[in-house]
Amino acid sequence: MGRFPWQPVVLFKGCFLLVSAELCLLDGIPEGSRQNVREDLASGLGEAPIRMVVYDWLSAEVVSELTAILLSEVLGYNVTLNTERASASVAGALQLAGCASYDCTERRPRSHVAMDTWLAGIPGELADMETTRPNLAPQRLGSMGFVGQEALYVKGSVREAAYYTTGLALDFYRSYNASLHDAAKFFSRVSDLDTGDFVPCNASGYESANDYEMRTYAEVTGDWGGIVGTPAGYVANCPDDFFWLSPACRHNISECIPVIAAGSGWNYYIWMQWSTWFAMPTAIGIVKDGAAHWETVVGNFETIFYWWYPDATFLHLDAWIFTVPRHSRREWAANEYRTGFPEVSVEKVVSGHLPAVAPRASRFLEEFVMDLEDIQGLLLEVREGATPWAAACNWVRSKRSLWTEWIPVDTQCLAGEGLQNSMDEYVTNRSEAVGCATCRPGRFSKSILDGTGATFVCEPCPAGTFESAFGKTACVDCDAGTFANSSGRAYCDLCDQGRYANATGMTYCHACGSEHWTTSQLMVLDGAETWVQVNGVTSESFCTCIAGWPLVATINLRQASYARVACVNASYSIHPKPKSLF
Repeated sequence: MGRFPWQPVVLFKGCFLLVSAELCLLDGIPEGSRQNVREDLASGLGEAPIRMVVYDWLSAEVVSELTAILLSEVLGYNVTLNTERASASVAGALQLAGCASYDCTERRPRSHVAMDTWLAGIPGELADMETTRPNLAPQRLGSMGFVGQEALYVKGSVREAAYYTTGLALDFYRSYNASLHDAAKFFSRVSDLDTGDFVPCNASGYESANDYEMRTYAEVTGDWGGIVGTPAGYVANCPDDFFWLSPACRHNISECIPVIAAGSGWNYYIWMQWSTWFAMPTAIGIVKDGAAHWETVVGNFETIFYWWYPDATFLHLDAWIFTVPRHSRREWAANEYRTGFPEVSVEKVVSGHLPAVAPRASRFLEEFVMDLEDIQGLLLEVREGATPWAAACNWVRSKRSLWTEWIPVDTQCLAGEGLQNSMDEYVTNRSEAVGCATCRPGRFSKSILDGTGATFVCEPCPAGTFESAFGKTACVDCDAGTFANSSGRAYCDLCDQGRYANATGMTYCHACGSEHWTTSQLMVLDGAETWVQVNGVTSESFCTCIAGWPLVATINLRQASYARVACVNASYSIHPKPKSLF
């Protein structure tokens, strides 16, 4: 992994590589028998293979190859892998949304699936997208089955030597307290390392020269001697220009244990605080020239070193995680690092429209779960020379009993779908069904329970309601001024002139009167007020007689009430005979 999944990103450029026609499984579905998915279910904009986001860390590449084999050879979908690697989880989310820029003003074809998505830096972006662009927001399908973790590690050989000679447990932070133990004797000396392999502490762009992080370290710990001011801001105080020395061994560098940081000095300031809070005698240095150099230095010397899982880089060292107190979110929020890193959720994320355009693929991925041992074994196999595809294929062949349980039952419909027979007709009984289909406009997806389990059927919207979208689980009441006089409606009709609907969910419109009635509204047209006849009114107050048919009314003197009777032709002269009051 060249960087962490939540670090700065390179945006998607839109290149795809079709999954190899070579079959992994002897009974795999051949390329010519696979199907595409619809790009947009509502507008029918054509078909395409399932496009997979591939992140630029090895575990993601291997899992993506594995997923592609299963989706293509077991479920029968055409699958492509994006050749332009996503450098962070945020970039993956943008690919799933079809966005080529953060504000999504520039669009690209939407990708469909992103496996091994580290969510440490992405929930905020997902939440924002769900609010601002809900039609494009990706959908989370749950955990991969393992979590990600970054920490400091110690080689198994060093740990064993310390434990069996002195009883020190070097995988536990308290064993490093310099006032109680001499853990340094089990490690290489700083003088054993070549400073030419390390970045100067004042090098721009590295965490050892990050003014905010260095100043925060001193403010929180009170160790102002651990940093030094420069015209560019505070930097780590490194007597030899390459290694920061903790207070526990600052008086004598020969008593310091080398701590090897990677990348730009990822988490350098956290290691500084750990060293100070736990009285650890450490000398922290940042290896230069990338991952290969970092791996060489760690392999050649006895040090504490930065690493994460899942990853296979140091599996051969039998490395043990350096255990510190459990993560405290509250303390970390206050920039106090006395506890360990949080575990990072690693999940399956798909485009928001995948459940509609490829429901079987979506259900399959929901069930997809791997153990940490599975992914670590795959990574080790690649490290030992296998290609990611070959390692993935070996796993698929050996784990058939596991992944066959992920294959959805054809009639196990999801919310938004319903049972369908061989004639592509919706049915309400599983015994008549051969599969599932997305509910069309005018219908909603209703949950049912039968002897096989839970599934869904597509029911027509009742009269007085409608649904204009695909894959919905409820119908909507007609607005006031509209009605639906039959079931299965994708939209409601406006009330005609002379009629009104003064409530929602109406199945008919009230008539203003028996005849010669209309509905009108006073409007300003070209600067003058005029009455305009309108449809879809929501109140009886809009009812009026048509031109030339004035309203005739009666007055009940006994009750002092007024009653509208009818619209009468204005050419008639009407003189109603007064009624007796007695």
